Amino acid sequence: MPSSLDARQVTVHHGPRTVLRDVDLTVHPHSRTGLIGPNGSGKSTLLRVLAGLETPDSGRVTRTGTVGYLPQVAGEDDQTARHLIHHRTGVADANRALEREAARLASGDLDAIDAHAAALDRWMALGGDDLEPRIAIAADEVGLDGALLDRPLNRLSGGQAARVGLAAIRVSRHDVLLLDEPTNHLDHDGLALLRRILEHRGGIVLVSHDRAILDDTVEQLVVLGDPDQPPGTALNHTGDYAAWERRRNEQHRRAHAEHEQAVDVRDQLRAAEDETRRRASAAQRRASRGGRGLPDPDKHNREWVKSRADGVQHRAKVIAGRAAAVEIPDKPWELPTLRLQLTAAERRNGTAVRLDGIRVRRGGWTLGPLDLALTYGDRVLLTGRNGSGKSTLIGVLTGRIAPDDGEVTVAPGTVIAELGQARDRLAGYAPAGGEDAVRGRPRDRHDAQETARSRANGTTVDAVRALTGQDETEARTALAAFGLSAEVVQRSPATLSPGELTRAELAVLAATRTTCLVLDEPTNHLDIASLEAVEAALADWPGALVVASHDARFRGALAVNRTVELGR
Repeated sequence: MPSSLDARQVTVHHGPRTVLRDVDLTVHPHSRTGLIGPNGSGKSTLLRVLAGLETPDSGRVTRTGTVGYLPQVAGEDDQTARHLIHHRTGVADANRALEREAARLASGDLDAIDAHAAALDRWMALGGDDLEPRIAIAADEVGLDGALLDRPLNRLSGGQAARVGLAAIRVSRHDVLLLDEPTNHLDHDGLALLRRILEHRGGIVLVSHDRAILDDTVEQLVVLGDPDQPPGTALNHTGDYAAWERRRNEQHRRAHAEHEQAVDVRDQLRAAEDETRRRASAAQRRASRGGRGLPDPDKHNREWVKSRADGVQHRAKVIAGRAAAVEIPDKPWELPTLRLQLTAAERRNGTAVRLDGIRVRRGGWTLGPLDLALTYGDRVLLTGRNGSGKSTLIGVLTGRIAPDDGEVTVAPGTVIAELGQARDRLAGYAPAGGEDAVRGRPRDRHDAQETARSRANGTTVDAVRALTGQDETEARTALAAFGLSAEVVQRSPATLSPGELTRAELAVLAATRTTCLVLDEPTNHLDIASLEAVEAALADWPGALVVASHDARFRGALAVNRTVELGR
């Protein structure tokens, strides 16, 4: 089968860091490839290289047909949704090329005839002749009000912007689509539509941390950032994510067993060496005392004892050599898991937070009236389409939003911690005297001093210290546990990527003594390893838990005991 895109031995360096090392990837007209790996492992860099937007330091990329790069829709962008779709489908660039060649023809330049024909063919192939009616149909299909198409992206909600990206995928006619995290901010209906769109598309390279989407849509995986491989190395796997997960877990189990078995053999040989040397030393001591204590202390018997002791020492050396020769495989690397623990004093009975008849009004939209009581040990899942009020309800629970009607009661001693959807708590840490980013935590002179220090120095370490009260060593250790290097934590939180900022938030959360934990779309921007760490921690966490998430695998791992559906 001919390939639409073929990358060979692609290597990229960013300064002294090797981002990609000898990466191979082939995309066929009907293939669907998943690209996974930790945040910062080079996934977006590889997509940009494949799209021709970044030149590799070595290696080559061959493209047949058109390649479309569709990154996440930037909510801060001031261009309109319609303009973004024109750009992402390639029609905007093709139209400019067509107009340029048409102008040459109009000026009488006959050499432009072939170039104009080629530009027209490209414009037609990308769907330029009927793009506008197809955009209108796609907007309706993805649930996006047509009036929003001419609104700047920075005036759209995260869910609306995600649906603009979905509409761009729907109308695109590129031979190969390079999709960077298209699932972020999509609700259940949006995810189902993405599945249907991708089901009928070929030539796809999909970067995603949504394991259910990877299971449903991809046929092969490229894995970057494996901790047991050199930096930048790619592992290729034929099959979906579930097959890769089984293979990875089996390899991990086998590697653990081989490591433990080798250590056990070495330890047994060392124990045998120690016992042999002990016996040899005892025999030598007896021989050196002139035979005293021997049954027959004559000269020949003493010589026999000394010879025996020397033989035992030789055997000890042989055993030591065997112990030293035992090859100990490297112990499999493991990401430290997030641990959220309550002290005995913080384990309570009864209601932690109660909402009675609350209403929140925003223009013509109203949430409520709504009643909700959270007891310690509750695990509540909030569901509903984007815009149904999940984030608003979470804002009421945490005290960030005051309801227009109704009453919110927080039990004495209750501490509420939130991992927010915006991921900006660290970067926007409140100044001394303002609202604490970790709610319920008392402010004191130490907090104020650390906050001032954070603002002055601007490092992530100082920001974490300000939020947690940890010393520098504790803060660095906590950040390292979530995969943030010494170089990263010395940067300002404002410079961190969304994934790095979320990892820093998780480090803060792990150090927070809380009785009620609130997670608003926590899987956006988290890589799979971090997701698994969060799931493992939440499995045994005994406090009250409220989660809004559209990630099917994440929701399934929480073992919720109550569901609150909004917007019915």
